[in-house]
Amino acid sequence: MKTRHTSTQQQMLKPFGFLALFMILSLFASPLYAQSEGQVVSGVVKSTDGPLLGATIVLKGTSVGVVSNENGEFTFPQELQANDVLVVSYLGYENAEVTITSNTTYVEPFLKDDPIVIVAALRMKESNKP
Repeated sequence: MKTRHTSTQQQMLKPFGFLALFMILSLFASPLYAQSEGQVVSGVVKSTDGPLLGATIVLKGTSVGVVSNENGEFTFPQELQANDVLVVSYLGYENAEVTITSNTTYVEPFLKDDPIVIVAALRMKESNKP
């Protein structure tokens, strides 16, 4: 039976070997995180009447979107990049466009009332009285 003797120098180098291996592996993993430069965007859709329930928020040029909850709050379902444009719409209000910058994480789009013009005419029936 052979006995194995390790020196104190070998015992000291063992933790440094694990540390060096960990640092090398972390260098290879960092480019994976660098590819995800987008950010999650959330916010509240408001108008002069307060928060809007059911406002639609869509990424311009796509069909990806979300609907605001009863407090007008939303969280967009995918990460957004700089210069992406969100189109916010609601029936009876003008659409709003919000451009995302590199540090945008929260937006508060404000929708203005869409002026409604009602055109009506009154038609009277002539009676043919003798």
